[in-house]
Amino acid sequence: MQKYTVNKEAARAVAIALAAAMICLAALSPFIVTAIVSRASRQVVVIDAGHGGDDAGVRGVLTGVKESDLNLSVSKLLGECFEGCGFEVVYTRRSDVMHSFDGVTGNKKRADMFRRGEMINKAKPRAVISVHMNFYELRSRRGAQAFFKASSPSSRQFADFVQDGLNELNMANGGRTYSALSAEKYLLSCSPYPTVIVECGFLSNPDDEKNLLDPAYQITLARTIFQATLNFFNCAQSA
Repeated sequence: MQKYTVNKEAARAVAIALAAAMICLAALSPFIVTAIVSRASRQVVVIDAGHGGDDAGVRGVLTGVKESDLNLSVSKLLGECFEGCGFEVVYTRRSDVMHSFDGVTGNKKRADMFRRGEMINKAKPRAVISVHMNFYELRSRRGAQAFFKASSPSSRQFADFVQDGLNELNMANGGRTYSALSAEKYLLSCSPYPTVIVECGFLSNPDDEKNLLDPAYQITLARTIFQATLNFFNCAQSA
């Protein structure tokens, strides 16, 4: 297996990170942008880059790229989109780390998740987006999918908007669409705020892996999630 570290690609992504916000804004009319910035004043979005530190998540079948590195790269680009529209972005991590949590010892994963939940509840966000990469035993399985907590109507609606956006990418990259699915995950249940887990693609699928390593595709993915979130906010605003 070819060994790969995301550093080179991440360096390229960082170089174009500021452009990501401009790309996102370019898709919107000046009137809509003005309205979004106005409504976004002092509004918070939490972006959670899944895994990190000792918890690398899954790895790509072609290159061995760590899920945690890709999660962080996409999360930073997504954050640039929101910040470009005036939102305050709270990141649960901005580097390759696991968090500690007072009173939790001997279980790094649990401590890390509890700390993320604490950060979310402290931020009181309008929405929470957790970025992940998927893996499946059949290499033919590919595409991006959104997950939500079944007992949260707002999270379900949020996930449906995100899935609609992701399905446009799915159709262009493999021809299959998905429905948003419910899941029992700590991050989906740790707060009352609309929360979605986005599995951006399958690192078990060579074609998805190639896409996810491409900084340009990462920007497209971030823009898609960003636009879907704005659609959700606009729907909630008018309800």
